[in-house]
Amino acid sequence: MARLIYPNKSWNGRLVALDDGHGMETPGKRTPFIPEINRSIKENEFNRKVVGYLTEILLAHGFRVLQVAPTDEDTPLPVRTDEANRNNADIYVAVHYNAYDGTFSQTPNGIEIYVYPGNLNQESGRLASLVGNYLRKGTQQNWRGIKEANFHVLRETNMPAILTENGFMDNKREALLMIDDDFQREVAAEHAQGICEFFGITFKGTREAFDPETLKLGDLGVQVRALQENLLKLGYTMDGYGADGSFGPATEEAVRRFQRDNGLKVDGIYGPATRKAMEAALKKLEEGEEELEKLAIVVNSYADFPAVEALAIRKSAMIALRKIAEQRVVAEQIIVAGGGTQGLKGSNFIDLSGSNRLETAQNISDYLKS
Repeated sequence: MARLIYPNKSWNGRLVALDDGHGMETPGKRTPFIPEINRSIKENEFNRKVVGYLTEILLAHGFRVLQVAPTDEDTPLPVRTDEANRNNADIYVAVHYNAYDGTFSQTPNGIEIYVYPGNLNQESGRLASLVGNYLRKGTQQNWRGIKEANFHVLRETNMPAILTENGFMDNKREALLMIDDDFQREVAAEHAQGICEFFGITFKGTREAFDPETLKLGDLGVQVRALQENLLKLGYTMDGYGADGSFGPATEEAVRRFQRDNGLKVDGIYGPATRKAMEAALKKLEEGEEELEKLAIVVNSYADFPAVEALAIRKSAMIALRKIAEQRVVAEQIIVAGGGTQGLKGSNFIDLSGSNRLETAQNISDYLKS
């Protein structure tokens, strides 16, 4: 289901459809194994973050944004284009990361943008040219040009549409850029500059989008998602909602609990004092200064939190992300809910991983009944 997001200011009359390409678990859409970080990087780790940041920038400039694939699942292409057409989006922008042969043996690199065949001199071509002009000014990468392709999202959309390939997953330098937050923000800002110029709207920078003074009930977007992810890291759950980017009553209550536990003013608003206290708590967590937990449940991503929340409550266990559990021992005993035990720090595991999320969920259910 697509997500239509409204700006907090006056609407400028334009609706931008954003597509973050593929799903988090789409087969093959990842880098080769990278020894420096002891894992592969999934394409959607980059695509989703850039679309999230781009959404915030566009909202700050008065656009409405339609996220046509807002979850970690691989939304079917016809659903994406149908939603854009049904909502009468003014343009369609799909964000991707390229691949050559799936190995680091060759050295492909650079940026390219696609439009539908015959559209180079149409509005899609103009949009591609404007976005490309800004992408070329950022991090040094080879400019591979604007190309034509018969991709579904370019063919079946009723509005100017482009698909950007922002680097190569099988070039190690560009692969590591995929998880560089500064690069993700830069790419988002470059897309936004091109989009604003396409519509004749003055680009006012990214400060309002990336550094809001406060977050409160009713706010939406990537900054809210980041707050929710941090709350979950610190053990403050939100009634099973996970990090969905929507500051609802459950998030407000989680902020209140954090404020109460840390001697702050309890108002449910994430302001400067709460931000400072949370940053200190996260730093302490990352440095491993906390007492080792008795039991932890390790999950692959924030999307898995709702599936294990009942188990965490029943067993009085903390929930930890795999990327943390790969860096240090998170508990004396570890329940693994997806992905297996390989690469995890520790020796006392209960592995409930299945071959997919449904099977893992069934294993969790069976374990709760045992």
